[in-house]
Amino acid sequence: MARLALAAALALTLFAPATWAQTWPSKPIKLINGFPPGGGADILARLVAERLSAALGQQVIVENRTGATGMIAAQSVAASAPDGYTILFYTMNMACTSPIMPGNKINIDPDKDLMPIVIIAGLDNLLYVSPKTDFKTVEDVIKAAKANPGKLTYGSSGVGGSYHLWAAQFTTMADIEMLHVPFRGGPPAIAEIVAGRVDMMFGNLAEILPHIRSGAVRAVAFTSVPPSPVLPGVPTIAQSGLPDYRADNWFGLGAAAGTSQQVVDRLNAEVNKLVKDPAFAEKLVSLGFQPTGGSVDEMKATILRDRAKWKVVIDANNIRAE
Repeated sequence: MARLALAAALALTLFAPATWAQTWPSKPIKLINGFPPGGGADILARLVAERLSAALGQQVIVENRTGATGMIAAQSVAASAPDGYTILFYTMNMACTSPIMPGNKINIDPDKDLMPIVIIAGLDNLLYVSPKTDFKTVEDVIKAAKANPGKLTYGSSGVGGSYHLWAAQFTTMADIEMLHVPFRGGPPAIAEIVAGRVDMMFGNLAEILPHIRSGAVRAVAFTSVPPSPVLPGVPTIAQSGLPDYRADNWFGLGAAAGTSQQVVDRLNAEVNKLVKDPAFAEKLVSLGFQPTGGSVDEMKATILRDRAKWKVVIDANNIRAE
């Protein structure tokens, strides 16, 4: 009898994870976004949360925890229970640049404390300027910067964030000096561009598109290839005198290390279905995103590739977290 009881207990232990995964989710899920409302990350996070809520049969609630270029959110997810009920809106910055940024005081190792799940979408990113400037082309910006070293200003969502790195890569390749003005997230930086107190910014199309359409800012050039069909006629920086320039970015999902593989696989599958849906993909493109999807291994390979690229930019510009 004792042997039978032991065998039954072992069987329950072996089948418990699979059974639990099949019943997941049985309550609402929190999607932690490290950036403020109104930005590109928040726009995509809320679109995806709405569709995942329908697919999973449980509400997916976006929770904004801003600061440290997204790392406060990443740290909170890393410290959460690995039960699939707290997931991270994972960004290139969290996975690739913050971990290698000199002086960055983060208390997690993304490779050990977080699990990549899937890349949802890339972004159409661009250089845009205040309409109070005379700049209409990349050549205009470079010419003015060479004539006034260190006088032109560019905003960013924070020191060492994606927007800062794209600008640093640009100034290095163009051999110019400009003054960096960091903010806590994209929206406050955009407000300063619109007001004309900062000259320009490198950012994503999703969060700046309404301001471009209203004339509050002027689009100059895209950072990635090919340019977005949303703004026909706007060239890439590579087409505008810096042929080797390219700056890509992406948003995805992650979870605390130790999260059930069945949960990771389910979320990966649902996002891949989502980005392949023609209507949803068309919606993303219209907002300035590039539907991506793919496997967990493909996301891991992208993380390693991007870390290597941006380490070169960080080192060349002596960028250090504040």
